[in-house]
Amino acid sequence: MNTDIEQLRTVCVRDLGDPAGWPEPTGYPNSLALCIIDAIYVTGARHLTVQKVVERYRTHRAGQGGDADTDGAPELLASVHEVGGPEPWASEIGNRRPTSTARNAPLRAVALVRVAQALIELGIETTADLRAAAEDVERCGKARAAWCAVPGQQSGFTWSYLVLLAQVPEVTVHTAVAGYVVREVGAVDPVAALRAVSRFAGWDLHALHHAIWRFESGRRRTLPSSA
Repeated sequence: MNTDIEQLRTVCVRDLGDPAGWPEPTGYPNSLALCIIDAIYVTGARHLTVQKVVERYRTHRAGQGGDADTDGAPELLASVHEVGGPEPWASEIGNRRPTSTARNAPLRAVALVRVAQALIELGIETTADLRAAAEDVERCGKARAAWCAVPGQQSGFTWSYLVLLAQVPEVTVHTAVAGYVVREVGAVDPVAALRAVSRFAGWDLHALHHAIWRFESGRRRTLPSSA
């Protein structure tokens, strides 16, 4: 067995713990609303915290006769307006976490509204729209720039996760996951390394990818925002 793969397995066991406790790989291929919620609330948060927000949104929409798992950005915005705006939405459905540690940083619910509005203005209302945009370099660049202009999203970390959630890719490796592999093992092909270690250890590849992403998202701290 290649020493790089042995080393990667060792650090994964150290950082990720028992595979039986890894969260299920997340994806919302038919709900841009849930993709947005998860991406905005995930940084620096435990998996359970984000899942509680997602489930509260599902419950809220079910009570309205809607289906959160097929909601697009317009339905998400409508849910915010129906409860009276970002502040009450944060209290009733989301949480009171700000976008950063900067003084007077807006709530994540405010960021959620702004990114949803930005995507709608670019004609991206559903996950199908987002997948199509991701294949168009110019359109994807505009959408990413609009997303990253929102407080707390400047690094592009949450944008990459949004696309990952919407696409549920078979072989794509998130930049944060690739960074983890290179940081811990060195200059290797992250895709090949992840495949090799999953075969060697008997781990599900997608579960491994997601567990590393969750570990990396927990290590990150949102940068102070000037907004």
